[in-house]
Amino acid sequence: MASREVFYRTLEKALAPKNLKPGNFIYGEQAMAARICLAKFKEDSRQEENGPEFRTYFLFETGWPEILDEASNLDMFSSGKSKIFVIYFPEYETGDWQAGDKAYRQLLAPAEELLSRYFQQPPDRVFLIIIFEGRLKRGQKLLDFFQRLENRDKNLMRILEIKTPKENELLVWISEEMKSRGKKIQPGAARKLLEICGSDLLLLNQEVEKISLYPQEKGEITEDDVLKASAVHQSYDRFALEEALESGSLEQALSVNHRFFAGEPAGADVLNYFSSISRYIILLNQARVQVDRWKKPVKEIFKKSHPQLVEGWSLFDRKLQAFTACLEAFSQKELDKLVRQLARLDLSLKSSNLEPEILIETFLLEYFALRDKKLG
Repeated sequence: MASREVFYRTLEKALAPKNLKPGNFIYGEQAMAARICLAKFKEDSRQEENGPEFRTYFLFETGWPEILDEASNLDMFSSGKSKIFVIYFPEYETGDWQAGDKAYRQLLAPAEELLSRYFQQPPDRVFLIIIFEGRLKRGQKLLDFFQRLENRDKNLMRILEIKTPKENELLVWISEEMKSRGKKIQPGAARKLLEICGSDLLLLNQEVEKISLYPQEKGEITEDDVLKASAVHQSYDRFALEEALESGSLEQALSVNHRFFAGEPAGADVLNYFSSISRYIILLNQARVQVDRWKKPVKEIFKKSHPQLVEGWSLFDRKLQAFTACLEAFSQKELDKLVRQLARLDLSLKSSNLEPEILIETFLLEYFALRDKKLG
């Protein structure tokens, strides 16, 4: 973003009903974060006697002719309220660099002339918020169209790019969101939440809302509260064990294992838990092949396997360093051996009467014996 303000302040100001332009085009990696602000404004408008009315449209369901016809319909203004139309482009697959071109070709090009005429003299008290999630580069037709409208009259159109915020911005945002809900959150707890959820603002907002309600009798949220209350608690087991496998100790891994089984998990949960261990070992095995045989950089492999971590964060650097050190602790032969052991363990978990906790504990003993011979 061009502004030096913290991202959510820029977004809140731009989307505040009193600051809206007749046309507002929002795009970028975190464009869907606009939903957070819009939800707050919708709630506020319900409490205002003459607050704005909100209407939502999805372009794969409703076309521009119908939307603009409704926006221009004078009968809409009988209530005397402003109208805010929130219009979503489809959510294309993450990382699809052609998404912007597809959106233009399929959903904007046929209505380009109609939209251009609409913004020559848009109706009063009607505001369009048009949201496209994904990166757009200068020269792409989707972005160019809205830039032409903005250049024609900046009083009628605003363009706002919402990029992935920096790590410290997200930590401040988490803290302030908790404060707005009457809670404090310890710095370590905020980092743990960010580590688990990644940079997805919608997911973070959802988890902040849930964690702020747990436990109700406490005024300060701890790291343990985050782990217990988070909707991704099952992911935590996977995450915590990955931490132990990667940079922790045998004692740490056995402690995570014991805590998991102390909860008397169902058979399906045990298999999911075991799968989280298997995925990490298989990732190491595949990474070893890619590094040794295909000469791929470890950083490239790590980024693909940890999409929730953003390069440039201190967390990204720490996890990359730990992953690299762990990978270097094993030979290809040793990793192949561990994968074969996993296959046998999988069969035992599904067909034998042996205690799952003991079976997995035995595997962890073998894993750390191999890993620590070099790391130690």
